[in-house]
Amino acid sequence: MFYANLTHEWLGPAIFVSAAGGFLLLYLHDRTQVAALRLGMAYLCSLIGFLAIMLAQGDLRPSNQAAILFSVVGGKLFLVWGVTSLVGVPFPKRVFGLLTASLAGLVVYVNLSDAPFMNRFLVVNGYAATVNLMCGVLVWRARTQRVDIVVAALLFFQTFMLVNRILFMHVSSTDFSTLSAFRRSEFASSMQTENAMFAIAIGLALYARYSVTLMTQLKRLAETDPLTGLLNRRAFEARVKELRAISATRSTGLIICDIDHFKLINDRHGHDAGDRALVAFAHLLERETPESAICTRLGGEEFCILLAAVDDGAIRLQATHLRAAVERLRITTPEAELRLTASFGCCRLTPEGELSTAMARADAAVYQAKNDGRNLVRSAADPGASVPRLLSA
Repeated sequence: MFYANLTHEWLGPAIFVSAAGGFLLLYLHDRTQVAALRLGMAYLCSLIGFLAIMLAQGDLRPSNQAAILFSVVGGKLFLVWGVTSLVGVPFPKRVFGLLTASLAGLVVYVNLSDAPFMNRFLVVNGYAATVNLMCGVLVWRARTQRVDIVVAALLFFQTFMLVNRILFMHVSSTDFSTLSAFRRSEFASSMQTENAMFAIAIGLALYARYSVTLMTQLKRLAETDPLTGLLNRRAFEARVKELRAISATRSTGLIICDIDHFKLINDRHGHDAGDRALVAFAHLLERETPESAICTRLGGEEFCILLAAVDDGAIRLQATHLRAAVERLRITTPEAELRLTASFGCCRLTPEGELSTAMARADAAVYQAKNDGRNLVRSAADPGASVPRLLSA
């Protein structure tokens, strides 16, 4: 019967096929997820090496050796490539190239010297251990999520087990001179089980890291304005609550600004130029405000900034600084160089005050600035700041 031919040797290939299929399905669902493609290819390449050893009869033929080397180098290439793209660090081309060149040189040497199977095994496992160590170090240094620590720890532990495997073969009295002798040993079956376990553990950890990455991306999409990258209004209000809870006894500053004559930019230069102006304006707000400030796009050409723990003077000073920075801004488009001005309204939000009330007061101050001639800063405490909206943007 078919089931009688199934052995523990097929456990590793089955796991590698499952892991590769999972990552490749993620990529097929969203072609922008290149990390999933690379990790899937890492498992597929490793599968080739498993099959090349399992299907070999007697000692390894040159074709089997070539398949194993392709599997090892390809699998590690895609593993490092996939992990680095997942955690957002550059691929270490020079280090990986040096390690692979060293492997090639050692493989040529052991084949020319007609070395026993054990020497070939040690060369390949030494290469795998070194690449795993490098990969673990990269993940550890780039860690931003708790699951990164798990991924790095598993890579470090697998490196340790590979080194332990090499040392055991050196001191063991077991015959490892040929592939046949190796496959008959208990060491071979335990090694295959160990490989399968690490394939499961690392695969699950990478899936978890990938899930965290996707959740972070989805959260960012839900909370940010797609054009400017600033917080949208819903996320802004949630962040304001968090900030006010942290500094419950301190006042916060609220600045609302509106780009002057923005409709004319769209009418004269087109909506692409208008989008460039909005993006440049948003980047300016992020660049010219403190790191603790919360910037958002309320809609259209209207933006809002919340400043932590400031008084009336500091709020107005920040608004004045932003007004001058906008006036100096130059935006290059294919048709012309755009220059902007903006009108600013500001007020202080007390610990017991309502955000909606403060925003209405700052908004009224913006329109007071527009009524007074635009490219101005007005405070909610200024005379006439509560005038109705008389002018267009």
